[in-house]
Amino acid sequence: MKTKKIINWLGGLCMFMLILNSCNDPLDGTTFFTTDGETTDMTISEVLEANPDKFSMYVEILQKTEFYTALRSYGSYTCLAPTNTAIKAFLEERFNVSTVAELTSEEQIEFLKILVKFHTLPTSRTTSSFIEGRLADTTYTGDYLTTSYLLGGGIANVQINKEVGLDQYDIRTNNGTIHALTGVLNPFVDPVTVVMEKAGKHTIFIEALRQTGYYDMFSQYFSETGSKNNFTILAESDAVYAEFGINSFQDLADYISPGDADYTDELNELNRFMGYHATESFLYSADFPENSFISTILPKNAIKSFKTDTELRINETETGVDDTWTSLISEDSNFPAKNGVYHTVDKLLTIFIPKAKHVIFDFGTGLPEVQAGKIGFNSWFDSTEFESVRVFPATRIRILRQSRNAAYDAGTVLNLGSVTWIEFDTPVLPKGKYELRVCGNQGNNGRPIFQTYWDGQPIGSQWDMRSNPSELGIGWPDEDSLELRERGYVRGRSDIFDNSGNSAYDLANWARFIVIDDLLMPEQQSHVLRFETIRSGGIPIDYIEFVPVD
Repeated sequence: MKTKKIINWLGGLCMFMLILNSCNDPLDGTTFFTTDGETTDMTISEVLEANPDKFSMYVEILQKTEFYTALRSYGSYTCLAPTNTAIKAFLEERFNVSTVAELTSEEQIEFLKILVKFHTLPTSRTTSSFIEGRLADTTYTGDYLTTSYLLGGGIANVQINKEVGLDQYDIRTNNGTIHALTGVLNPFVDPVTVVMEKAGKHTIFIEALRQTGYYDMFSQYFSETGSKNNFTILAESDAVYAEFGINSFQDLADYISPGDADYTDELNELNRFMGYHATESFLYSADFPENSFISTILPKNAIKSFKTDTELRINETETGVDDTWTSLISEDSNFPAKNGVYHTVDKLLTIFIPKAKHVIFDFGTGLPEVQAGKIGFNSWFDSTEFESVRVFPATRIRILRQSRNAAYDAGTVLNLGSVTWIEFDTPVLPKGKYELRVCGNQGNNGRPIFQTYWDGQPIGSQWDMRSNPSELGIGWPDEDSLELRERGYVRGRSDIFDNSGNSAYDLANWARFIVIDDLLMPEQQSHVLRFETIRSGGIPIDYIEFVPVD
C-alpha cells in the first residue's frame, strides 16, 4: 500500500517547531571545515551542485534554508536528495507552484527546513544497510525512516517509507553518501491514529479506539513526563475482521464484550482487547524480539514474539500439535508516524496467556528507552532520563556497545558507577516458578556486592561481583558440575563470544550467578528487581535470566 502524498502538515507545524527549537540543531552550525575542492574529494553539496540536471532544485532548497553550507562541512551524513523531476511534481501538488523561488513566506521556508532535516541522517549509510524495516539512525527531525522490498528483491525495488524509490544510490562523497530519490518524502506530522485513519483500511479498529478512549491516548506526541511517545499498534484491518463475520464496530463489541457497553471501563473486555493491541516501545517488524515477550498497554499482559528464518510468530501456542499463532501482513505493516508505527495482523489478536518461558532480559537492548530510540549507545545519560530504571543517588548511566574484548550478550552492557541501589521494571513474565540468574563482567576487585530485592522483598544469595567461580577453590569445571551450582554459578552461555572468538562458556568472568532457584510468580505481570549494594563499586551488568523450574 502506498501512503498518501498529501498530508495536513499545518496542524502539526507548531509541534515540529517546538521540537526543533528545544534542542541543538546539528545542521544549523556556524563553523565549518570545507574540502580543498578536488573533484575526487567533493562534499555532498559540491556533488549535488556539480550535477544541475538532476539536483539543481534540491541545491536551491538547501541554499534557501541555509543548509547548503552544513552539507559542505566536515562530518558524515546521508543525504536523500530528490531529483528535479520529483521536486517539481511535489511543488505543483503541494503548493501549486513550479519553482523553489516561488516559496517565499516564513511558513513555507520553515516547512522546507523540516523537509531537508527529514531527508538527512547524521551518519553515512549506504544501501548495504537497507533492510526490511527501519534504518538504524533517526533523521534530523528525530524520526526513523523505513526501507522495504515489497516490489521484489534488489536495490532497484527498494522503497523508502513505502512511497519513494531510488533513482541512483551510494554516491560517495568525502563527508557522506547521497541517494537520489524518485519522489519527495513527506515528513511525519500526524500521530499514528491519524495515519491509520487516513489509510482507510482499519475503520472498525479506529472506531473501537475512539469508543474505548485509546484514540486520544495514542494521539499524544508526548508523555506526562515530557518524553516523546512511541507507540506500536497491532491492528486488525476491516478485511481481517470480515473473515470472522465482523463488519462493524457493533459486531466487534458484541463479539468481544457481549452485554457490556461500558467500553471505557478498564475491566470491560473490549477495553482490555484494545489495550492488548499496543505497546509503548517503537517496534518495526525487524525490531520484534527473536524469542521473548513484549509488554502491552494492558497491565500484566504481554505479547509473545518468536522468529523463525521465514516468519514472525506472535503468541504461538507451543502445544506441539496444531500450534497456532498470529503474524503480520507485510504489505500492510511498518507504517510510521510522528509518535509510533502500526502493523496489520493476519487474524484476531486475542489476549494470550503463555506458559512459563525461558526469558533473557538484556539491559542494552531490552530497556524500553533503548527500544524507543530515546537512549543511544556509548554516551552517558542522566538516570532521570530513564523511566524503567531508577538509581539512588541519581547518577549517569551508559549503555555500552561492545568496543573491546568482552563477551557481552547482544554486544551491550549497562555501565554505571557506585550507587546505593539500582532497580528496574522487568518485562511481563508468565506465571510459574523460575530460577533467577544474573550475568555481568565480574572477577574485578573494584566491583560491588549486591543483595537482590524482588518487589521490595530480599531474595536469594548475595552476588559478589569481585569474584568468579574459578576463585572458589574448585577450579573451572569441564561441565556445569553440581559443585559449581552449589557454589551459586552455572557456566556462561555457549552462544556468546568475545572479539577473540572465546565463548562465554569458557570464560569464568562471564559465568551466571544464581540468585535464587525457586522464585514463584503467581500471575503474569511485570516485577521490580533491585540490586542494593552491600559494598559499592563499578557496575557492568549484562543481562538477567529467568529459567522455568518444573
